[in-house]
Amino acid sequence: MPIQDFKIYTAKGYEGELVDSGPRVIQTGILVGGDVGFGKAVQRDGSVERGVAVGSTEIGTTDTTNVFALTQREYNHEAGSRPSTGNDTVYRETESVSLIRQGYLYVKLRDHPATMGESLVIEEATGIVVGGAAGAGTVAGESAAVNITADEDGIAGDVIKARIDIVA
Repeated sequence: MPIQDFKIYTAKGYEGELVDSGPRVIQTGILVGGDVGFGKAVQRDGSVERGVAVGSTEIGTTDTTNVFALTQREYNHEAGSRPSTGNDTVYRETESVSLIRQGYLYVKLRDHPATMGESLVIEEATGIVVGGAAGAGTVAGESAAVNITADEDGIAGDVIKARIDIVA
């Protein structure tokens, strides 16, 4: 009898997916100013009611940022390939966006490793999670998030569990 090897949907999670069914604060926003992928940082945009825009804004001159929310993956978006690779759809400008403001979400690290319990670094213009402290303040346009921490260790390219909290 042949051995079957299943390779569909076997990853622990994709960026923007909820980690578990634990308590969380979620809401819906309207995307302004461009497309955004799942598991990316967004900031408020007052040009429309409930408006959000891609990225985050540095707090003063301290190389830190307070992220408003992270975009949450929705399965009602059409996959770009069959079987889905988990990373080929985005929210389009003017669409409603599912946001997580407090709770656990999977994010993908772009450049730097992350250490459990440490702040993650956000690329302000794109909302991409860069990684851990190695990028904070060393590259223009990247800031350490005061409200997003790694909940597990990871290296560049890994999808890791992260926590976002509401910080006033």
